[in-house]
Amino acid sequence: MSHLRVGRKRSTLLILVAGLLLLAAALFVGLRQWAEYKHTEAVEWDLVLIGRDGQQVTLSYDELKSLPAVETRGGFFSSVGTVYGPYTVKGVRLETLLDMVGGMSPSDVLFVAAKDGYSCIFDYAQLHGEIDTFEPDTLRLVPEGDIDFLLIFEQQGEPLDENEGKPLRLAVTNPDGLLTEGHWWVKWVKRLEIRTLKQDTNSGG
Repeated sequence: MSHLRVGRKRSTLLILVAGLLLLAAALFVGLRQWAEYKHTEAVEWDLVLIGRDGQQVTLSYDELKSLPAVETRGGFFSSVGTVYGPYTVKGVRLETLLDMVGGMSPSDVLFVAAKDGYSCIFDYAQLHGEIDTFEPDTLRLVPEGDIDFLLIFEQQGEPLDENEGKPLRLAVTNPDGLLTEGHWWVKWVKRLEIRTLKQDTNSGG
């Protein structure tokens, strides 16, 4: 009788272990399929590029991703000193996109507009490196950091999520992982427009 009970217990245990293994396998497959879906999910998004003379190019998300991309590092800090990153990010150089509508001259500014109505303006000097960079640990100013502006679509090897600016975010990157101020990192970018500064032609006296 005792042998029968032991046999039943062993059978029950084997069934339980087999069930757990099947559950774990199903969970693994489900998570893998979810990760693959996240990477291949269709993104309906248009980026509008406008040149100083009104020339216009509209790129879909997939068209932008097909352009030559750069993988580097970038991070920022908020107005209250909270540090984000540095992260490994991937995206298209801003210069690559702006060249599609004639590029920028020293007398131009770049107007960056987001889906939520936020906008930011960069002058020529800023886009060519004249932006303050800071050490991640101390937030100490590091003059003349080697920066590169990217329109990123990946962070830490994953597509951006909604809170990170999905699907496209402007990022100020640095190969050494230096930080910049957070207000430069525009989320949900929809339009890049080059504008020429108006010159005052009136002379005094």
